[in-house]
Amino acid sequence: MVGRMQRPRDLEEVMRFDPEEGIADLDQHLDRLRDAAAAQGFKFDRHDARNELQAATFGKRRPATARLLLSPTGAMAIEVTVA
Repeated sequence: MVGRMQRPRDLEEVMRFDPEEGIADLDQHLDRLRDAAAAQGFKFDRHDARNELQAATFGKRRPATARLLLSPTGAMAIEVTVA
């Protein structure tokens, strides 16, 4: 269709999780996500993102990868996959 607006793609941030250390370079990941969200006009709440990541990795006993998707509305989805 001509003239149809495309929905912006979700932003994605992939992080390494270690059960002893937590998410590696978490502040840098959150800064990068904040900057990308601001550049594209997405809503982003850093505090909520940190809390959601902590909840998603709570009790994990093996190294894993955490993948955070951020929608333009600020909604987040987090997937944790054991490495």
